[in-house]
Amino acid sequence: MKPSFWQLGLRSLWRDLRSGELRLLIVAVTLAVAALTAVGFFADRLQGGLQRDARQLLGGDVVLSTDKATPQAIVDKAAALGLQSTTTVSFPTMARAPDDKGGASRLVALKVVPEGYPLRGSLTVAPSFDAPGETTRAVPAPGEAWVDPALLESLGLQVGDPLLLGDARFTITRVIRIEPDRGGGFANFSPRVMFNAADLDSTALVQPASRLTYRFAVAGAEQPVRQFSDWVGQVVEKGEARGTRLETLESGRSDIRQTLDR
Repeated sequence: MKPSFWQLGLRSLWRDLRSGELRLLIVAVTLAVAALTAVGFFADRLQGGLQRDARQLLGGDVVLSTDKATPQAIVDKAAALGLQSTTTVSFPTMARAPDDKGGASRLVALKVVPEGYPLRGSLTVAPSFDAPGETTRAVPAPGEAWVDPALLESLGLQVGDPLLLGDARFTITRVIRIEPDRGGGFANFSPRVMFNAADLDSTALVQPASRLTYRFAVAGAEQPVRQFSDWVGQVVEKGEARGTRLETLESGRSDIRQTLDR
């Protein structure tokens, strides 16, 4: 009686096992599967890290950039979805040193920040021009200004000196080393000056002709953030929020898209 197909297969398998060839094949397949699994795990971790970095560059999970105060309906929608939110105001203006410090002036990129800024990432600041930077989640206290080192050089000032902005007088308390969401727009080429939102009115800098940029940032769980983004996208498409630009990880600034595309 001739051996069956299965018997022949088992004999061949046993022969291969004894010769060691099948064991080598099993080891090779196991290593290949392990390598593919490791590559997939690494790719997922890398993508997660890139998205985290991109959110820091954006300043939140979703950001609305407008040339006027964010519509209240949008602010209310974010709150209803349980999202954290902050609003920063940026515009160019002149900063001056006091007369007893030389009285020099310089065009600066002013940024007014509230408590809770930034929602993603952190600032890096230093207590003096030459000191190393330290990360912080704090913002300037009322009456304080944080500045780029280039401004100190331009005006001949140092930490602890006063800085004049509009009608208000601030004390320079920190040097800005890293501002994660600064971006590369033309307005940001000038040295940065940052102060607390509570001080804006006292400066009298906001006038009818002022070129303001409001950035309303939100952060939270993935699902409510997506709901908010979709809802705002529809509002913008309908023309109900003129002058509003929606920035997300997918449609945000070019530097963020390039980071994710890599």
